[in-house]
This record gives sequence, C-alpha cells and structure tokens, in this order.
Amino acid sequence: MRFSAATSALLVAAIAAAAIHEHALAHDAAETGTGSLRGSITVHERSFFGGLREREDRSGVVVYVTGFARSAPSRVATLAQKNKRFDPKILPIVRGQTIQFPNNDPIYHNVFSVSAIHEFDLGQYRSGDPPRSELFDKPGLVPVYCNIHPDMISYVVVLENDAFAVTAADGSFVIPNVRAGRLTLNAWMPGAQRTSEDVEVHAGEETRAALDLVQSEKIAPHKRKDGSDYPKPRSDDY
Repeated sequence: MRFSAATSALLVAAIAAAAIHEHALAHDAAETGTGSLRGSITVHERSFFGGLREREDRSGVVVYVTGFARSAPSRVATLAQKNKRFDPKILPIVRGQTIQFPNNDPIYHNVFSVSAIHEFDLGQYRSGDPPRSELFDKPGLVPVYCNIHPDMISYVVVLENDAFAVTAADGSFVIPNVRAGRLTLNAWMPGAQRTSEDVEVHAGEETRAALDLVQSEKIAPHKRKDGSDYPKPRSDDY
C-alpha cells in the first residue's frame, strides 16, 4: 500500500528539517534537564455519509518530539514477520539504529523498501534462516513491504531522538526523558497528515498535551520491488 506522495513528502521534509535544528541543540541536552509528556490523541475518520467521526480505536499513532537530537541506542529494534503480517505495524526508531527482521513463518518472505529515504532489499528467507538486519541512518519515513505478500506493510519512522511513543487503544501516550525547553510535539499515522503543537517541557515536571488527527486519505495498493503488480494468489499456502 502507498499513501499519497504529498503526505509522504511532507512527513519526510518535516523530519529532515527538524534534524538540522536538532543537531544544533544536541549539545545543550545534558545541561537543561529532562521532563515528561503525557496526553492523548483524538483520531477522526471518514464516515459512510461523507463527514467525520471519532474513531473508537486510537492506537497506532506515532507521537514524537522534535527540537533536539540524541544518539541511537545500542539496542536492536525488531520488526517481525508472523502470520503473513509485520509486527509492529508502525515502528519508530532513532537515526543510526539497526532493525532485525526475523521471519517467524514457515514460508518465504522478501522484505524490501523503495523509499527515497532508505531503499533496501533483504532477499528471500524463512524461519529456519538467520534473521536479517538493516541499519537506518537517515531521518524520515520508510514504508516496508514484502515482495511476495501484498498485504504485508509496516512503517518505519526514523527520528532524531528517543522521545516518542505509540498510542494505546484509548489514544493515550507517555513520553519520558524529554529534554526541557520549547519543543514541538508531533503526531502521525498512515492515511493522515502530520499534526504538530509547540510545547514547553520543564525539568522534573510532567507536561500535558492533546492533539487531533484526521485519517482521511485512502491508501492505494503498492507495487513489487521491480515496479510490477503483484500476481493474483493461486493458493493460500504460498
């Protein structure tokens, strides 16, 4: 699946622009102390009658802070393949972090991305093979697909720091260890435009915030890694 080029470009540009600003502020992070952010995201979607309605399930929104940079953690993130699905559906990481892609299915998968931010192709492998890994060294959005199974899609969001969270079903989030100062809180999910709000984080304190997100864009079918259409499946056992 592929969301609109405009949405992808806007999100990539926003994260990349923030990266330039964050590098300039990185050296101040240890001196200003840290606080936390707690809040909720309200998600609206198109109704059958053309208007907007509030979604009951507000999980899967990436909430992240821009305005400072941190080094990537040594921990390797995991994006698993199981039951012909990626898990998790959305994976935020820090620039310079590695993701491991274990295949937990008894069938072959071929993980790839044609993102302008980070194009890669891990080739075909299955559960008996060693898991393959990829280092992500540029900030931005990287949609990840399987070249064999068209319904498999995940979104890797490469950020400049570890001040991020993914919302629970009720839309709630908590982001600890946020550098104190005037920053920007952002929220995004597939099919929605990014929304942002300036926040003031104080050392040793918790800041409350709430954002509204409108998920109104249709996600179009994506192509295989060579640009061709996926063949129609002949069996459920492939």
